[in-house]
Amino acid sequence: MKFPTRNYLFVLLSIGVYVLLSVISMNNCYFWDTPQLISKEAHWFYLTDFSSFLLPAQNSGSEFVATGYHPPLMGMMTAALWKVFGYKLWVSHAFTLVWAVLLLFNVYKLLEHFFTEKKIGWVMLIVLLESTLLAQFSIASPDFILFTAFIIALRAVFERKPYMLSVAVFFLSCISMRGVFIGAILFAANFFYHFLEDGKKLSIRLFFSTLLPYLPTFIILVAYYAYYFIARGWFFTNSPYAEHYIMPDSLQKVVAHLAGFIIRLMENGRIVMWILGVYLAYLAIKSKHSFDNKSKVLLLFLLLLTGLFLLFVFITQMPFSARYFMPIFFLLTVVVLQGLTFFIENRKMTSVFFIILCFELTGHFWIYPEKTAKSWECTLAHLPYYGLREACFNYIETEKMDYNDISAGFCLYGNRRIIELNDQNIKNIGGKLNRKYFIYSNISNLEDESVDELKNPLKWKPIKEFKDGYVFITIYKNLAFASIPK
Repeated sequence: MKFPTRNYLFVLLSIGVYVLLSVISMNNCYFWDTPQLISKEAHWFYLTDFSSFLLPAQNSGSEFVATGYHPPLMGMMTAALWKVFGYKLWVSHAFTLVWAVLLLFNVYKLLEHFFTEKKIGWVMLIVLLESTLLAQFSIASPDFILFTAFIIALRAVFERKPYMLSVAVFFLSCISMRGVFIGAILFAANFFYHFLEDGKKLSIRLFFSTLLPYLPTFIILVAYYAYYFIARGWFFTNSPYAEHYIMPDSLQKVVAHLAGFIIRLMENGRIVMWILGVYLAYLAIKSKHSFDNKSKVLLLFLLLLTGLFLLFVFITQMPFSARYFMPIFFLLTVVVLQGLTFFIENRKMTSVFFIILCFELTGHFWIYPEKTAKSWECTLAHLPYYGLREACFNYIETEKMDYNDISAGFCLYGNRRIIELNDQNIKNIGGKLNRKYFIYSNISNLEDESVDELKNPLKWKPIKEFKDGYVFITIYKNLAFASIPK
């Protein structure tokens, strides 16, 4: 692909940021949900040589269990890559870098449908340097691949490339259940686009011609879920995630869930785009601004996708993460920045783009009080965690602490083999405050009651702290155990 000369700097800067971040993160262990979403599933396929398509049931006693409602594509791809390139952490990061190249190329091509050559470079930077997207790339998250597939699919819709769309929809929908929902809304937006472009005439032929690129993935998903239900039953039977998908039983829970939804939508610098969006909506209504067909499709997609997640506020107790909203934020960003070009003079747009970019980059520094839950996997502020984790476990081994005496918070408990791919040093760490030692970090988003207990000098005593930037890890000893060594 040949980029216009004026945009080389923006393209090179984008490439440089992703390559540098990839180098920094190349040997980082799996973080946040990736041990479950990637490593556990990949270990099952890797260790069994793909002998079974389904992972063990939740009540099987195996640690290689899966949620079930997320198709196992990510685990299968990772296991296959381990077979070819080796059982190493860098494999996942290198694979994600390949998707980053696809993302950069397709973001540029997609933005060509909405912006002039003079503006594409700035918009591309704003899109690609968004804090959640960068953080998801750094942890080799499946959501980064999902987002890339979403961009490719959207581009294929506007360029009427059915084969590209079919491949993109496959990866979009087979990475996670969220991708299935996004794929369904993409189909609605695609149908609407064809309806607008083809003379606004509804017909059976129009419906099936739109459906055709989605059909292979639809058949695969129906076959997978049918097979799963026959073999395993309902997803949430004996599942620790079952409580996330039941309706709230009080108005208080609904309000708290709604507050979490709004915070995740607007945190990490996103709030400025929502404020601008509301203001531009007012200007558009007041001036009776007319939108072209592609902009109408983006608006419809944005409204439907936001509405879907808003519905989850009232029918589930699913905790939200900012990473869920990356497609929403991309759509909002393109709609808002395109709207600004309609209402602001061209000579002022460079300054506006620069200010928005700077504000967006502050997203890496939105750090909440200790007892306020934060999506650490959505900001690069979490990067010191890996070094601190290594220092913490080195200290534990130097002091010859027994791992059976240690429990820890989220991201620090569990089988270290799954998290670090260390097949020589398998260590299981519990997750409750019932052992001699507890490893606590602000990364863990521990419940308030547990934090208060650890801070109680009559119950626990800190014996070692590791801190870098905004992240800390502290080892506490339980004073209830009289025989704890010094």
